[in-house]
Parts: sequence; C-alpha cells; structure tokens
Amino acid sequence: MNKAERLINLVAMLLEARRPVTLERIRAAIPGYQQASTASFKRMFERDKSELREMGVPIRVEPVDPFGEEMGYRIPKEEYYLPEIDFTQDEKVALLLVNRLAAVGIIPLSREASSAILKLSPDLGDAARLGRTGYAPFKFTQPRESVETLTRLWEAAISRRTVRFVYRSLGSSGTQERDLDPYGLYFDRGAWYVVGRCHVHDEIRSFRVSRIESEVRPARPDGEGPDFERPADFRLEDYARVLPWEFEEGERYEAEVRFSPRIAWQVERDFGELYPFEAGEDGGGVLRVTVRNEEAFCDWVLSYAEDAEVLSPPALREKIISRLEEMLRRLGGGEGA
Repeated sequence: MNKAERLINLVAMLLEARRPVTLERIRAAIPGYQQASTASFKRMFERDKSELREMGVPIRVEPVDPFGEEMGYRIPKEEYYLPEIDFTQDEKVALLLVNRLAAVGIIPLSREASSAILKLSPDLGDAARLGRTGYAPFKFTQPRESVETLTRLWEAAISRRTVRFVYRSLGSSGTQERDLDPYGLYFDRGAWYVVGRCHVHDEIRSFRVSRIESEVRPARPDGEGPDFERPADFRLEDYARVLPWEFEEGERYEAEVRFSPRIAWQVERDFGELYPFEAGEDGGGVLRVTVRNEEAFCDWVLSYAEDAEVLSPPALREKIISRLEEMLRRLGGGEGA
C-alpha cells in the first residue's frame, strides 16, 4: 500500500469512529502499518499525523476512557467537513447568470467559472427553487473581445502586473502603444472595459477592450512582480458608473444643453446629482455636462430629438446640426427640410 492510500484509510477510519481510536487499533486496521515494527509504526504514524494536520485535517487526541489512562485519536466530522453553503436568492441568480455567460465565453476564465459553478450546482437548485416559473429567455452573443485578451487582462489585474498593448481610441485614425497597471475589469452595455493607471497620462483611465489591437503582454517580462499596488481608495464600481461621454481620449470640456419642459424634469432626476442643472421658468432647464468622448455625447443628445438643444460650445452645436442635416439627407428630406 502506498502512502496516499494509507493516509486516505487513516482519515476514513478516524472520521467514522464514534470513540477515540487507540494506536493498537489503528495499527491493526491500516494495512500499511501492520507490517512495520512497533518503533517503525510509531514513527510512521507520527509523520502521517503531522502531514495530515498540515493539510488542515483536525486530528484530535482524546481520552479513551473516563479515567484518561489511555489516549486515542479521532477526527470530528463537524470540524472536518465544510459547512453547508446557504446562498441568498440574489446570489443564486447571480451565479446562474455567470453560468450562462461562461457557457458562451463572454467572461474571462470561462472554463474555470463553469467548473466552479458545476460543483456548486446542488446548492443552487433550479428556477423553481428560486421562486421563478422559468428562466428569462436571455440570449448572449459571442463577445467582440478576444477571450484570450480578457483572460490576460484579468490575470494581470489579479497578479498586479503592468501590461503593454496597442490601442485605437474612438475617432482616431492611428494607434498608440500603452502601458497600463490594470486595476480591474467591468462589463457595460455589451462591452468589456479595463480600468487602471495609464502610464502615458499618469492617471486612472478606462479602456474599451475591443479597441485593443495587439496581443496583451507583460510590460516587463523579465520581472517577477507584482509591479504596482492599487490605490487604497480605488473602487471599481466608481468607474463602472462613468457615463459613456466621460472617458476615452480627447480634451475635456464643458457643454451646455437645454431640455424642453416635457423632458427637463426627467433629465434633472437622472443627472441633477452629477452635473449642474438650472431650471427655467417655463419648466425647461439647462444641464452643464463635462465631455471627453464627443461622439458618445452627440449620440446621447440626439436620442432626445427635438427635446434637446446644444447651446455651447459653438463647435459642438455645429456638429449636432451637421449630423441632423446628414440624417435628413439620408431620409430624403434634403437640407433645410
């Protein structure tokens, strides 16, 4: 009998014992101990006991009789087995959603996530146990981002390694090599983003993973790492809530948008805590917004149609007018329609 089998048999015996087991009974029951001399058996047992304890197996030494004249060994089941996992309903739903995402490779480490959730499946139950009549008909498409790229960024964030890649900014005709200390990743509106300190700008920025145009590789492949420490006050959720027009490249500037009385109350409700909002006497209002991603901001303004009007800066106002005129031309209305 090899050592692994001997250790397994010893654990099984001490787990099932109702009372502490004496050395004599252990020697008689475990084949690996039977052939050894008394001195050799005791040395072998002490080595096995120490190794199991180093693995976290709680071997207890307790008196065999009420008088404590002889000692024995046992493993309390309540200390050996993990406690039953009791997920809340929200946690179950979140794990089931992760399982769906992992099945189509949308999340980094999809294979590992699927394996972990498979082990947890007895504790997750099915849709009926979650108090639902059936699963929502979600259909996830393959991500535009490379799963390999996501996985490398994820692993770099965990191990705190600086990475290097070629990135194409929105609206840019060229690319630029970036060194980034990745602090974390998040998924928003169908796309993955990596957040970290950009060495070019020496500030925390968000990068859309689908715009990475090269292999993600270590910036210092010969180093052992970790290469950086996350700021103590960094919170990924703060950056996951960043609005589309607030990140990416481009100069930061302030824009003023007037909203009609029909929609101004909703804009104030949704954005009044983020940006200055000045209510008008007619029920409308003006929102002053910080813009960095101009294309995303134009899309947002145009989504309000005639209920939104850009007041400043003039260049942005002209850009909105040009886009509206182009839309009219495509619809066959002609300029000035």
